[in-house]
Amino acid sequence: MDHQSAVWDELLGAGFLHGLRDAHREATLAVFGSLTRAAGFKERTFGIAAFDNLESQIDRVFEDDERVFRDDLNQSPGWRFGPYRVLLKRHPFGNVRGIRWDRDSPTKQAVARQGYADGRQLALDLGLTPRDTPDVVTLVLAHSASDEPLEMELFLGQPRMNDDGGPAWRWLRPLDDTLGGDPRRKLVARPLPLWGDDEADVPMRLRDETSTETA
Repeated sequence: MDHQSAVWDELLGAGFLHGLRDAHREATLAVFGSLTRAAGFKERTFGIAAFDNLESQIDRVFEDDERVFRDDLNQSPGWRFGPYRVLLKRHPFGNVRGIRWDRDSPTKQAVARQGYADGRQLALDLGLTPRDTPDVVTLVLAHSASDEPLEMELFLGQPRMNDDGGPAWRWLRPLDDTLGGDPRRKLVARPLPLWGDDEADVPMRLRDETSTETA
C-alpha cells in the first residue's frame, strides 16, 4: 500500500475525515445563513467568516475525542490525529488545483516543500523556530463554498511547492458523500423486552361485590 492510501485509510477508518466534513457543512450553513450579499457583504467577509467558523466547528466536533487535539503550527490552526496534522486553507471555489503555494504564507510554503524519503517525511524547514518533529505528517484541508447555488468543496491532500509551474498537490482527495458510513456512529442494539406483545393476557375476572364470604 502506498503512503497516500495508508494515510487516507487510517483517517477514514477512525471517522476523522467524517468529522472534518461535518464541521465544514455546519460552518458553511452558519456563514451563509448569517451573511448575505444583499446586505452588502463581499467575498472577503465571507472568506474570513468561513475560515474562522470552520476552526470553531472543528474544535466543537472533536471536543470529546481524546484522539484528536489542537496542534497549531506557527499560529496556523491545526489538529492532530496520531502522526497526522491538518491545517486549513480556503481556496476560490472550483480552483483547488490552482492554489499557488509560493504566494502563500511562510508556514504554508514550508509545508508545501515537505517531501518523503524512504517513506518518512522530511523535517519542516520553517526558519521560524517551529514546534515540530520529522515524524509529523502535515496535510492541508482545502475548503470553499458558493451561496448561489449553495455548493461546498472540501479536500484533503499533501501540498506541493509549485513555483516551478507544476501541480499544487502531491495528492488530493475530496471529502464528500463518497466517504461512506461514519464509523463513529455505532448502532446500539435495542434491549429486548422482558416479555413479548404476543403473550396471552392473564385471565382476569371482576369481583362480585354482592357475594359474601363464609367462615
